[in-house]
Amino acid sequence: MQKWFVLAAAALIAAPVIAQDSAAIPPTLNEQMNTLIGVTETMRGLDTLTPVERRFPTRDETIAYLTALYDASSTPEELSAWEAFYRATGMLGPEQSLRDTYLRLLGAQVGGFYDPGDKSMNVLPALGDDVGSTLSITEQVVFVHEYVHALQDQHFGLDALDSPAVTATPDSSLAARALVEGDASAVMNLFAQDVMLQNPALALQLLAEGALNGTLTLPPGIPAGLTRELLFPYEDGMAFVLALYQAGGWDAINAAYAALPSTSEHILHPETYLRGEDAQSVAPYGLGAALGEAWSLAWASPLGEFYLREWLRQFVPADLARAAAAGWGGDWFEVYRHDASGDLAWALTTAWDSPAEADEFSAVLARAVAQPGRTLAISGNSVVSTPAGVALEPRP
Repeated sequence: MQKWFVLAAAALIAAPVIAQDSAAIPPTLNEQMNTLIGVTETMRGLDTLTPVERRFPTRDETIAYLTALYDASSTPEELSAWEAFYRATGMLGPEQSLRDTYLRLLGAQVGGFYDPGDKSMNVLPALGDDVGSTLSITEQVVFVHEYVHALQDQHFGLDALDSPAVTATPDSSLAARALVEGDASAVMNLFAQDVMLQNPALALQLLAEGALNGTLTLPPGIPAGLTRELLFPYEDGMAFVLALYQAGGWDAINAAYAALPSTSEHILHPETYLRGEDAQSVAPYGLGAALGEAWSLAWASPLGEFYLREWLRQFVPADLARAAAAGWGGDWFEVYRHDASGDLAWALTTAWDSPAEADEFSAVLARAVAQPGRTLAISGNSVVSTPAGVALEPRP
């Protein structure tokens, strides 16, 4: 299941789990929401095709929703594979639970979600459990973001983004999320800028509400890489959407839902999407044959530019990691787990857009420092990481 996770005043898109009683909405609140809908339709250039139910779940209800969604969408075997992926890339510590880490982060930061199952949009009250008779500025911003998701669903069908082709790899899934969330974030920010130009004091109110409800503070112990992954669809996705808008207005953005970006390279470098540049096919390193029968394949897929950059950040400063990952042309990442000890070994084989970019990556990679207790071996366009003392057999 595709997971659309959120930080602060953004949106979660997922399957229905919450069963919430519909409470009577005050007329003043309905009037305000109807006005916001009109503003959102005008800014986004899409009309509402069918009415959208509006809900205001409490944070406790939302946390229960997130927990049930996560548990329903991942088997223990799938979760184990994902943990192997995140640990091998350095985005998750060896003793950290991926499930618990995500749920702690999302439970503290989610501001709302759109449910494509029952076509409802949900906005969490900014303070307390009752939204009141009108929306605060924080709630208005979230409302606009969520309503863009409702418009996307009605015009383009968000369920299609749950297809195996879209969710085949973390990188392709991240790219699709970046289009959807970048689209909604662009409209949300346009709305926020417009209202703050009319009343600058609302900027301070927005900050104050964020501080009071805790969305400006991350829970302790959250890995920085996972936070950057969650932010990527909103921040880099918005930059991607704005690049499409400059190239062809809303028509170019609308067309992207029928020809989805498929790699994080498309998002980070919109020109590669606009010229139809696809990832190169890369053959697996074949680490399993070198490790022997005591090891089992835990993960195999491309990393993509974003996750390659995150892996590099373990060893070199962020600016070097970003520069070295740029020019990515394709890769294959395979992770093996030792059947008895649970230790991980992995191999990454890369392809590049030009020899110069391959050389730049190799130069930065040469500065990488092996993790304690591990051996990092670089050979041509491949890098292999194994627990210290693990001898690799010659590959056939």
